[in-house]
Amino acid sequence: MSLIAGGALSSVKKAEIMKSAGAVWREVRTHLRKEYGDTVFSSNIARLRVREDADHSLLVIAPSRFYRDWVEDHAGARLRALWAQHDPEGRALRLLAEEDVIPVDPAKIIPVRQASEVDPAEAGPARAVGERFTFDTFMVGPSNEMASAAARAIVNASPSPFNPAFFYGEYGVGKTHLLNAIAHSVELGGARRKALYLTAEEFLSGFVSAMRKKDTITFKESVRRVDVLLIDDVHFIAGKPKTEDEFLHTVASLIADEKQVVLASHRPPAELNVSDQRLASLLKGGFACELRKPDLDLRRKILDCKIAQAGSHYPELDVPETVRDFLAARMTASARELEGVLNNVIGRTALLGRPVTMEAVESALRELSIVSERRVTVDVIQKAVAERFGVQVADILSKRRTKTVVKPRHVAMYLAKTMTTRSLPDIGRRFGNRDHSTVIHAVNKISELIDAGDPVKDEIESLSEEIRG
Repeated sequence: MSLIAGGALSSVKKAEIMKSAGAVWREVRTHLRKEYGDTVFSSNIARLRVREDADHSLLVIAPSRFYRDWVEDHAGARLRALWAQHDPEGRALRLLAEEDVIPVDPAKIIPVRQASEVDPAEAGPARAVGERFTFDTFMVGPSNEMASAAARAIVNASPSPFNPAFFYGEYGVGKTHLLNAIAHSVELGGARRKALYLTAEEFLSGFVSAMRKKDTITFKESVRRVDVLLIDDVHFIAGKPKTEDEFLHTVASLIADEKQVVLASHRPPAELNVSDQRLASLLKGGFACELRKPDLDLRRKILDCKIAQAGSHYPELDVPETVRDFLAARMTASARELEGVLNNVIGRTALLGRPVTMEAVESALRELSIVSERRVTVDVIQKAVAERFGVQVADILSKRRTKTVVKPRHVAMYLAKTMTTRSLPDIGRRFGNRDHSTVIHAVNKISELIDAGDPVKDEIESLSEEIRG
């Protein structure tokens, strides 16, 4: 009788824990929906499911590798952070595609799991060494060529010419890709060096967990035994005294042993809110390199690369040149935003076996609230720009190259590319039968001025509002 009662009690406890895991997942999903919006959530996150496997691993399963890659890139860190925040069991997650999950007999799935923590030595390289984030898939342009050259030097030189290396820039400019590319090359190199890629959040949670277990030595050894340590989003460590102290000693120890430290943040070292002046001095003493927003040519390269990667999942995928040109010109905020729009376009076409058309693109942009519903034409743009700069439309279309004509011509071409669905060759024809390379030059020129804080930025914004009515 006691055995039956004990078994029943065990089953009840297991059921409660299973329910708890389901409750945690529902809470995480609710937060992700609020943060990413209904459209992105429904298209890319809602189809995820959670399973605790027979080997005690907790899996987040995506319906395909394409979806898994999107979630990992855009929401992976946030998903793990939310799970850690709401899961009292402290279970770590692994993100896998459905096709990579080994089928398991449901009767053998273990619903109960003891609290466990992520081992940084296991979590980092496994995620870093992947075929998506390599130097081959890191597209290079004026905005990141120095960072790319520095990253390759880190891989090829021993000891490194600069240590620590610090890459910074706005979100979505390629910092995470670059750090993973370094780790990938180091791990697959012939020197048998070990690389470890961690987010600052993983470093922080690993350290806190070690303190709770009163076993910080194991944590320190797992982080310091590598040859190349790469920490992403280090600004999250700033302002946390105990973590700053451990981070300082970790970095200093590796540098003293002539091991490479590579860091990334959305702010340069001098602008981090670091309370420990020793750490601030160490970070400022390294090599700092900025990654800026990609220009039109680089955005087009990135787009072509992402389309080629998506083609491995969708062999029939065909994205016309006009669509590629339009997306590369329109999505100027970051490469991540560009990829996000591409994913949504593919989700509305290839997943349903439909062709990628300009209409599908416009529909996706409208649903994502990225484009105005009012249709803008090249003629309207040319007239508005001519009036603003006090010239004639005929002057803009002419072969004249005086300063008073070149600037409004460049502005008009830039607006035509960013506000209409016209292709580069078509825009060129509408500006006096010019070649598409002339349009690219004009768009790049205006983009550079905008990035440099030139007054033309205010003129562009004002004209855009006027043209949209």
